[in-house]
Amino acid sequence: MSSYECELWYTRQYTESLSFKGDPLRQGRHKIHPYPAMLHPLLVDYLLDKYADNNSVVLDPFSGSGVTLLQSGLKGYRSIGFDINPLALLISKSKNTNYDLNLLQNDIQNVKKDIDKNDLTDVPNIKNIDYWYSPSAQKSLGRIRYVLKNNLYNYSDLLITCFALVCRNQSYTRNGEFKRYRIEAEKLKDKKDESIKKFFENLDAAFEIIKKSGGFVESPLHFLDSVENIRKYDLKYDLIITSPPYGDSRTTVAYGQFSSFALEWVNDLLGNFEIKYDIDKQSIGRKRDIAEGLFDNYILMDVLSHINSIDGVRCIDVLNFFNEYYIILKNILSDLPIGGTVCYIVGNRRVKGVEIPTDQITAEMMTNCGITIQQILVRDISNKVMPLSNSPSNQAGKKDKTMSYEYIIIGKKDKHEISRRSEEAEKN
Repeated sequence: MSSYECELWYTRQYTESLSFKGDPLRQGRHKIHPYPAMLHPLLVDYLLDKYADNNSVVLDPFSGSGVTLLQSGLKGYRSIGFDINPLALLISKSKNTNYDLNLLQNDIQNVKKDIDKNDLTDVPNIKNIDYWYSPSAQKSLGRIRYVLKNNLYNYSDLLITCFALVCRNQSYTRNGEFKRYRIEAEKLKDKKDESIKKFFENLDAAFEIIKKSGGFVESPLHFLDSVENIRKYDLKYDLIITSPPYGDSRTTVAYGQFSSFALEWVNDLLGNFEIKYDIDKQSIGRKRDIAEGLFDNYILMDVLSHINSIDGVRCIDVLNFFNEYYIILKNILSDLPIGGTVCYIVGNRRVKGVEIPTDQITAEMMTNCGITIQQILVRDISNKVMPLSNSPSNQAGKKDKTMSYEYIIIGKKDKHEISRRSEEAEKN
């Protein structure tokens, strides 16, 4: 185990009140469908209350299941979100829609009737389907899918979201895991097919949740890779609240594997959100040209040097991750107006036993982009939907602790800081 500790360039402030102990992570519309590593809605509320004003437009370039978007809309703020995961976009769209309750109730009643009288199935071509689903579950899920595919409903996205959850829960994957792990052989005989029953229950539960929630400002969603130059989309925003991936997917949450059970069944039902690539391979960490200015981030260089002394291959993985991380950060900060605020919520993951100070690295990167760091708040994340341990080496039995804290880096775009750094660049 490494004894490496990073020198703290930026002061951290532990804030117990932001841990929200006893306050459930999934509340209100966030109960419609789970999603890994969700932001806590009350944390987003705190940041909105402190940094948004009446005219604010909020950007979340890693919008996931839409926590920032929904909380912004509930408070009357316009927001913009984009993500590369079509399941995340589907969930987010379902949560961020103003529903006509009568039309929604009709949809639910009609889809139940349509399934009850339907014996036809539509089972997609899924690799190793018999390994992951019982024959009975395949037939039941195929019946639901046939109805959703061949009938028109007012709110198909919500119906598909409820179906997506069933596809995962009725598979042989283990509960509490984000990667694909099959349940033990002795438990297979106890796995009953309740696909249609659970789908109906999900529909009823979603209706009750939506009925209890009020109206809000809907948010546009973009199927967009944050590495792209977003200027061509002419997005206007003055507050960024986001939580990027904490690391390359080999050592952190495998969003693609989590989403795969649903997407295998619903991918071709999603219209503009349809996608056929491996989501985890498209996450941050792809090999590309080194971003200009990356090596000026000295905290990152110090960490990379230490990891390289332990494992040169993993050092390259970490370098590739932070290279794309920096490209994205520069992209979204370039159009943040002077006086705009950025709030990045990160976790400090471990690689080869080394805790990577992502909060310090992010703060230095922001500083190098003309952002004045206001503060770094620290909160417990005991209620975050993440595994308590992971297997960073992907070797059976070798576990390591996952993150216990989140770090909220808050900065403001400062014209004086930008001018000073421009002058330094010219001198050099």
